[in-house]
Amino acid sequence: MSKVMSIKKEKWRSKLGIFAKFFKVGVFVTLLSMSLTFVFLKIIGTPLIPTYILLYLSMIFLSFLLNSKYTFKSKRSLKRLILYYGSYGISMLIGVGLLALFKATLPFENWILAYMVIPFTMTSNFTLSSLIFKNKNEQQ
Repeated sequence: MSKVMSIKKEKWRSKLGIFAKFFKVGVFVTLLSMSLTFVFLKIIGTPLIPTYILLYLSMIFLSFLLNSKYTFKSKRSLKRLILYYGSYGISMLIGVGLLALFKATLPFENWILAYMVIPFTMTSNFTLSSLIFKNKNEQQ
């Protein structure tokens, strides 16, 4: 095997490993968020949009802590935290827009509607987070 192919294979493994770690953090945070969403919306009966926003913001912070330490092994900084919240803010707006659309057009309960936006926000979150935590050495 040539040296170039070996380097490419190593980069691929590294990126796959980062994705796997990001996925694990995402699954943990998502399951926690889904559980709390069910408790607040179905059991306690809090309003849909404020509950979604408050849970989303608190889960972003937990995700930032876990991804910076476990997934990307990056130093936490105020700049990265602000960028992270900004990227998740974009995803939250996508989620709120989809919630409003789904609520107006679909006959499901609020807690189910909240779950339905997850695939859309997760895709946005991964893409933007990868850019925020990207190691400068990988940008070559």
